[in-house]
Amino acid sequence: MSVHPYRKWAIGAGVVVLLVAVGLVAGLGGTPGGGRSGAPVLKKAQHVLKPQYSPPLTTAGGGSAQQQSDNAKIATANEGKGAQWAAIETLAAPAPVASRAFPAISNATRQGADTYASAFVSELLSIDFAKQSRPSLLAWAQSEMAPDTLPGTPARASTRILYANLSSSTSPVPTPATWSANAAAGVTWAVSGVNETIAPLWSDALATGWVPPDPRMVGLDVTGTLTITQRGHAPAERPFSLQLELGTAEYHSGYGALSVNKWTEG
Repeated sequence: MSVHPYRKWAIGAGVVVLLVAVGLVAGLGGTPGGGRSGAPVLKKAQHVLKPQYSPPLTTAGGGSAQQQSDNAKIATANEGKGAQWAAIETLAAPAPVASRAFPAISNATRQGADTYASAFVSELLSIDFAKQSRPSLLAWAQSEMAPDTLPGTPARASTRILYANLSSSTSPVPTPATWSANAAAGVTWAVSGVNETIAPLWSDALATGWVPPDPRMVGLDVTGTLTITQRGHAPAERPFSLQLELGTAEYHSGYGALSVNKWTEG
């Protein structure tokens, strides 16, 4: 079952479209993905984490009439995707667990959107398939999750968006079958040259004066190089790109990953 709710909202004084790509697909997916890297991800946790996220204490945008109008439009658009949200709510997301294979990103690294994005993408896409497991990767990703706090997003679905992305057919994370084949073939991935810029549509939306409910919420365009090695083959370098949305982490103090979309590689 595929679910692709791309949220488009006309907000602000003009007709500015805020596109926060959630790109959700429930079920098995697979093109490249998953893993650990040499990025600054030193902090370890090997137990199920408890939520730390606290909603903002003040009304975003100061409760202005324009802010309220914008939020109402966003809520209406979100609430119109009831069937899509219902599918996401049924997903059995893994327990949020970091491990030695996939350690938690350090507290210092997660205090900046740029440093966190680089560390998250590097760990997600650098992997030794024979030594690391797909379930462990997805459990780590859930431990790095940020909930969607936009108006109209169902509470149960809000914490399953990242998992829905990463377990989808358009995810950078390979299917279980592909993961096993890569392990048998001695395939490893490594990430380098990660670069991130604020997504233009996100900048346009903020330029109208709209304020997101989560002060850390931001949409980024991320690029980098994926180096693929395999026994008996020369290393291959392939450029990649994706859209990454960040917010306040559910299980840590600082940034977390809300969604991963529009993965391209090669």
